[in-house]
Amino acid sequence: MGSIKKGLFILFTLFTGFAKAQGIGDWFNQAGEQKKYYLQQIVAFQAFESELKQGYGVVKNGLGGIRDINTAELNLHSTYYRSLSVASPAVKNNTEVTDILQWQSVIVSQFSGMNLNGLLAGEQNYVAQVRTTVFKDCNQDMTDLQNLLQANNLQMSDGERLKRLAKIHAAMLDKYQFSQSFCNTVKLLVAQRQQSTNDTQTLKSIYGNN
Repeated sequence: MGSIKKGLFILFTLFTGFAKAQGIGDWFNQAGEQKKYYLQQIVAFQAFESELKQGYGVVKNGLGGIRDINTAELNLHSTYYRSLSVASPAVKNNTEVTDILQWQSVIVSQFSGMNLNGLLAGEQNYVAQVRTTVFKDCNQDMTDLQNLLQANNLQMSDGERLKRLAKIHAAMLDKYQFSQSFCNTVKLLVAQRQQSTNDTQTLKSIYGNN
């Protein structure tokens, strides 16, 4: 009992000293504020936990939405890139394509149908070299045109294909005009040589008979 009383006395003394130092009202007020603070923290934590659960649901559902959006976007991109691999009717049915094919056919016919009889050997070799060069360039233009029109050869928009088509068209037109002029010049030279040969034979026949 003595020790208990002694302990209570010491505890009372400490409490009295603490109360005198701060005031009993202040001490209880601080305890109440501390309790209020803890209650506020508990409420805030519960609200945070609720928001966290809602946020997780949004993220979970949102990932599915993002996946759907990405899939749709990928499909759009795939469709776009596939369209770049195929020439549209606006390119295939362009009149410049018809011009190129027609000019190429005329060029081949002109060079292939020329008669070089009466020309010297060096002249004939020169004509052959020009024909080889022109045919080679024509084949390159036709290859470019084929790549431009066939699917899966080039990744280009219609605008880019039309620009490329215009370049091929201009190149083939240049060769067509050159071939017209060159072949007409060769034909004229051949005709002159033949006429000269005929005149010579005529003169020989006339004066030879005298």
